[in-house]
Amino acid sequence: MTPETVVRAQLAAFSSLDVDQIMARFTDDATFLPGFSFPTYSGVHDIRVAMEGFVTMMTKCDIEIVNLAVAGNVVLTERIDRLIIDGTAVDAPGMGAFEVAGEKIRAWRDYFYVET
Repeated sequence: MTPETVVRAQLAAFSSLDVDQIMARFTDDATFLPGFSFPTYSGVHDIRVAMEGFVTMMTKCDIEIVNLAVAGNVVLTERIDRLIIDGTAVDAPGMGAFEVAGEKIRAWRDYFYVET
């Protein structure tokens, strides 16, 4: 798999809301920064706990990739994450930076636009 296909598969996994599918593409020592005011999670155990928390709040998660760029093992995505969280529809425009190692994600950092 190329870095692009790894990231596309990762983002597509969210529509399942299945934590095992979501976690399948992380290296053991991965880091995940979900944006907003969340901390950076390190290692698959901490990332899994965070993902379980996010998924339990959602009844829908469809991710639209608006633009995607690849430079070596880094994939940048401009996205709209279309969620239903606690019964409320939320469209979250943002960007993500993924560092891919082999066929796994070593680092994922998200940055979201927040209206004020």
